[in-house]
Amino acid sequence: MNNIGVIAEYNPFHNGHLYHLEETKKLGQADHVIAVMSGDFTQRGEPALYDKWIRAEMAVKNGVDLVIELPFIFACNNAEYFAMGGIHILNGLGCVSYFSFGSETGELANLQRVAEILVDEGPELKEALKKYLDQGYSYPRARFEAVKEIEGEEAADLIREPNNILAVEYLKQWIRTGKLMTPIAVKRMGKGYHDRSVSHQLASATAIRQAIAGDQNLNRVKKALPEATAEIMERCGQNPATDYERFFPILVYKILTTPVESLAEILSVGEGLENKLKKAIIKSRNMEELIGSVLSKRYTETRIKRLLLHTLTSLTKREFFEMVAEMPLYARVLGFSSKGAKLLRHIKQTECASFPVISNINKEVPQDAPQWKILLYDILAADIYNLAYNNELYERSDYVCSPSLSDDFADT
Repeated sequence: MNNIGVIAEYNPFHNGHLYHLEETKKLGQADHVIAVMSGDFTQRGEPALYDKWIRAEMAVKNGVDLVIELPFIFACNNAEYFAMGGIHILNGLGCVSYFSFGSETGELANLQRVAEILVDEGPELKEALKKYLDQGYSYPRARFEAVKEIEGEEAADLIREPNNILAVEYLKQWIRTGKLMTPIAVKRMGKGYHDRSVSHQLASATAIRQAIAGDQNLNRVKKALPEATAEIMERCGQNPATDYERFFPILVYKILTTPVESLAEILSVGEGLENKLKKAIIKSRNMEELIGSVLSKRYTETRIKRLLLHTLTSLTKREFFEMVAEMPLYARVLGFSSKGAKLLRHIKQTECASFPVISNINKEVPQDAPQWKILLYDILAADIYNLAYNNELYERSDYVCSPSLSDDFADT
């Protein structure tokens, strides 16, 4: 049985994702495709356009068989930890033969070579990395410059583009975990990640989100969306999560009431950034001003946004690294097709997974289970998202919502 895993955000599921899914099925001769998908917040520290239940529905109605949540502590993190969470979950399911990812280059051998260089991280590379970090560069920029210096511009260029960066991180985790699956690299088609045009059928997710945020007009982006995605978005109405400012009042309260020494312990905070936050929150009138006040050559906008979200959830360095060391993982099911239901039964009957597979957190996770350490952050993140965008906590709560099903259940 060829089960293929992908790690995604589907924010939202667009034609580029559909192309990747179809190519993945063809190249891997897939019996099932399993997507490990971000929850309500993305890797960039921003709210997803639609919540995880809606995006899981988009995925299964476009051909994904099983959607599993990538826990918040990995989903809202840098590329290394994002990849770590996804690869460990796919490995832990015990039935995944391949994992597939998109990249700007699509050249697996070259991506793997760079991954091996970074995993090995010889003394020359370490020294070069330290040199550029000491010059105040952000870690991604410092790593790019270090690889360029030691391995040359061609190797460095492979970690310049966002999808290539993630591809290399997936391959690093694949190497570190014993190469238990076979990688498939699919070349990204259409417009680039940073392109802002929505006139192309393969427009980027960034362009789609910005167009919707601009005027809330779904018709402008329909060309770039599969029919199933467009139907779901129309059903949800003109209320996607595009207003980042909704978090500002909650964040003001959180930073004002958190002692500076506690802020210093938050994941992503470092080098006195807690003091900058304390000063900036008093003067800032909105999120843009707050982020601008703490932005620097060393701290990118993405890292600042993740930091603010880690602050809202009180995720500390100590707790995070303890959880990473222990890895009390689980497979939280967000959606599945009829084929996915059969795969779920297979996983549970054969007990091939090395951790719990959870469809209902009210019944399937004992209160003393170690998985609660990570799961509680998923629940809290969902509560914060629902409070900001739905003005209530119950209806879309993790304790109430159930996995999304594809339309093919009507035929079974």
